[in-house]
Amino acid sequence: MLKSRKIIETITPWLERDEMILIYGPRRVGKTTVLQLLKDKLLANGVESTNIFMLNLEDFDILRELSQSPKALLKFIRNEKSKSYFLIDEIQYLSDPTNFLKYLYDFHRDKVKLIVTGSFLFEVKGKFRDSLVGRKISFNLTPLTFEEFIDFKDDSLLAYVNKNDIPDVIRNRFIELLEEYLIYGGLPEIVLTKDVEMKKMLMRDYVNTYLNKDIRYISGSNDILRYNDLLAVLASQISGLLNIEEICNTLGMKRPKVKKYLENLSLSTLIYLIPPYFTNIRTQITKMKKIFLFDVGIRNQILSNFNSLNIRNDAGALFENFILNELINNFGRENIFYYRSKSGSEIDFIIRKDKLFPIEVKFKKLTRPIGLHTLSHFIEKNDIHEAYLVNLTLNQKLSEKRIHVIDFLTFLNQMRKK
Repeated sequence: MLKSRKIIETITPWLERDEMILIYGPRRVGKTTVLQLLKDKLLANGVESTNIFMLNLEDFDILRELSQSPKALLKFIRNEKSKSYFLIDEIQYLSDPTNFLKYLYDFHRDKVKLIVTGSFLFEVKGKFRDSLVGRKISFNLTPLTFEEFIDFKDDSLLAYVNKNDIPDVIRNRFIELLEEYLIYGGLPEIVLTKDVEMKKMLMRDYVNTYLNKDIRYISGSNDILRYNDLLAVLASQISGLLNIEEICNTLGMKRPKVKKYLENLSLSTLIYLIPPYFTNIRTQITKMKKIFLFDVGIRNQILSNFNSLNIRNDAGALFENFILNELINNFGRENIFYYRSKSGSEIDFIIRKDKLFPIEVKFKKLTRPIGLHTLSHFIEKNDIHEAYLVNLTLNQKLSEKRIHVIDFLTFLNQMRKK
């Protein structure tokens, strides 16, 4: 039985609308599984199995047929009286996916519903164009959230996820699972693999095969080594400021090429570049961004570091990357910033939704609140009603400071409700 994904709840209301559904994300995050889950949802909603078609464009016969003309898709339809649902995997392999999807939507949306997966790599190659605006709704599929990770690892613990009062033995189990997540990440296949050496082999294969395949698709074979060098530098600097000049000097590359490579890696969702928070948008665009990777396990593979967290000096950066990935799932990249004062004081994340709320992240089992000065100053300066200091264990509300000192699990629960 397939494990469900949270994204299904978000997509379900769109199944009965006309808009094409596009599910994008890096390789091996579970896009094909999501299509199967959506097929199961359609069947549960009463759609006949004869009206549901799953097509994978990595099958060259199917790819060849559909590449000839979008009308080839209509040949699959058996019942003209009911809408047919086409779940198409890897849509970017079509030579012109934009015209394919646009034609079917404009002329046949009364009888065809399109649900497709793809990579942001087609954005890099310019295969998707603005003519699909208003015709599609997009969803970003990421590696497993921590709640999904718990479900995959030990679903008996799910009953405790939304509780505030958790027995110490269960809370310690959550911390153990967090440490496993921070080392091996959230790619579903790797999470479900129990043997540690097999996990490492799968991640090595992912980096050697999928990342190189994507990089080759982006740039051509001549640039693979340079992209790999850049990824290694970025992986070593997660949660830090992105200094392009420093990277140019380190790699011996010219600035325009480095900027183009960074743009491509960001579009492909392999890296996240988080901008600083400023009230002046022009200032925001020109300041350095913070760098993160889409999966902490793949980051560790790039650096060949699977050591226990208690003997490494990057555990805090991994924890910050983990929190960012959870925030992206709840709020989207476009609503997340960091803050840095002129004196160099920093707040890890600023969420800008209906209102601002700042978040400081510490990979520590706190016994008392620490490091509140910058949060307190930001709150007073911007008239903010609540801020968060996320840690491993301590929960304490500092009402006079409007700061919630909060353990990571309770914090994730609260963020899902906002």
